[in-house]
Amino acid sequence: MTDSKRTKMDIVTFKEIFIPMNRLLYGQALRMLRDPLEAEDMVQDIYVSLWERRSELSGVDNPQAYAVTMLKNRCLNRLNSQRFTEDIDSMQLERESDMPSHHVELRDRVGAVMNLIGELPDRQRQVILMHDVDGYPKEEIERVTGLSADNVRQLLSRARRFIRNHFSKD
Repeated sequence: MTDSKRTKMDIVTFKEIFIPMNRLLYGQALRMLRDPLEAEDMVQDIYVSLWERRSELSGVDNPQAYAVTMLKNRCLNRLNSQRFTEDIDSMQLERESDMPSHHVELRDRVGAVMNLIGELPDRQRQVILMHDVDGYPKEEIERVTGLSADNVRQLLSRARRFIRNHFSKD
């Protein structure tokens, strides 16, 4: 991308390009999340992220594909996070009656970590979920996200540092 393509997109251009995609994005989010309110929230989050990245958008060849990919990744992250939390909750609830107190504490700590993961910026959340929760190797994360090895390593490091710093405060 050349420097001339790095100019910030103005509000008028942004609205002309991205607002017409609203129904498409909402439909995609609704199909993935199966919850109208969550789908609306997700589309709103995507618009905020797109606006925050407007300096990068001038160089995007296919804005619709970019927005849909961003939406799909974010929906998958949310679904993976929910599935992970639900799996842990269901396993713990089955055994909770005969669980020693340290297992209950462990469940609470995992829940706290998942909440902290939910507070991370999008890319950090995506990378840490893929690597530490879903078990993807770094090479696969690079391929799926299009990030370099250095970016993946840096995002993981920042995400883990955030979790360590905030987890120790609790």
